[in-house]
Formats: sequence, structure tokens, C-alpha cells
Amino acid sequence: MSFYQLLLLSVTFNVTANILLKKGVISFGGVSGEKTKILLELSKAAANPFILVGLVLYACSFIIWLRVLTFNDLSKSYPIFATCVFLFTTLGSMRFLDEQIPMTRIAGLVVMLIGIFIVSRS
Repeated sequence: MSFYQLLLLSVTFNVTANILLKKGVISFGGVSGEKTKILLELSKAAANPFILVGLVLYACSFIIWLRVLTFNDLSKSYPIFATCVFLFTTLGSMRFLDEQIPMTRIAGLVVMLIGIFIVSRS
């Protein structure tokens, strides 16, 4: 697979994992961080199918990311990866989590896309 194909696959797994983790956290009420509740909340997370599939997808994304880094510059790969993850996570959040995205965030995404274009040409 080419650099861009591997990068996009890693991004896709990462974005899907983020959305599933968010759905999982919502489904059991979240993690409060309180010491007295942490074991109960973590056991709920460990048994949640959204969380489990999200973690597997994160692992897949990580393995593919290592492959990307094996043959490509980090200074080129990471800015493209991070911006794509941010962009597609935002779009997925709108579509699958019904989140409202303000215009300022959309403007920021446009600036990031311009940055990807510049970085990918170097």
C-alpha cells in the first residue's frame, strides 16, 4: 500500500475508535474520576462493546501508524495524520453524535486543510 493509503487507513481506524469510545462513555454515564467510583466505572468501560471495539481499532491504527513511520518522515506524516483525524472526527461527531460544530471550528479546519496541502507538497 502507498503512504497515503496507509495513512488514510490509520486515520479511519483512529476516527472510528474515537467515535465508538465517545458512544461507549455516553452509554454508561462516563468516568467521573472520583476515587470511590473509579473501579466501578472502569469495569463498566471494560465490559462495554463500544469501548472494546474502539480499543481494538486504536490498536489497529497504531500498528498501521508504525508502518507509516517506518518509511516516511515524521515531520510530514504527523501533520497530515493529525489534521485528518481532527477533520474526520469533527465530521463524524456531527454525523454520528449529533454534535453542533461552530463556524469558528469550521474556519480552523479550513486553515488546517490548507496546511495539509502545503505539507504534503514538500
